[in-house]
Amino acid sequence: MNIPDIPQLKPFDVLSKDNVLTITIRKEFDFGSLHQDWSHSIITLNPGPFNQVKLDLTMCGLVSSTFFAGLMQLHFHYTDTGSRPITLVKPDHRVVRNLAVMKMDKMFVIIDR
Repeated sequence: MNIPDIPQLKPFDVLSKDNVLTITIRKEFDFGSLHQDWSHSIITLNPGPFNQVKLDLTMCGLVSSTFFAGLMQLHFHYTDTGSRPITLVKPDHRVVRNLAVMKMDKMFVIIDR
């Protein structure tokens, strides 16, 4: 009996093109356990180096602390391999506020919504 492959659900999409890594966080990021180890899997499959890393947040709102922990993993890995600071593309204003409260906002380039 053949069991069909079940696609692995991920709350993000990754595109590597022209030495730029673009990670798009989908709105279902915080549903269940889909987000666990998200940054580790991105780093493992896309170790770099990249000139630039962009994190597209246009589709999601407020995110959990797991997101911020993963964001820091991405930051340290990619800046250590020579990337410019990560660009956060159109994050929710609450995410920007939380970054400022944690004194992390200056670590990223933020493109406002």
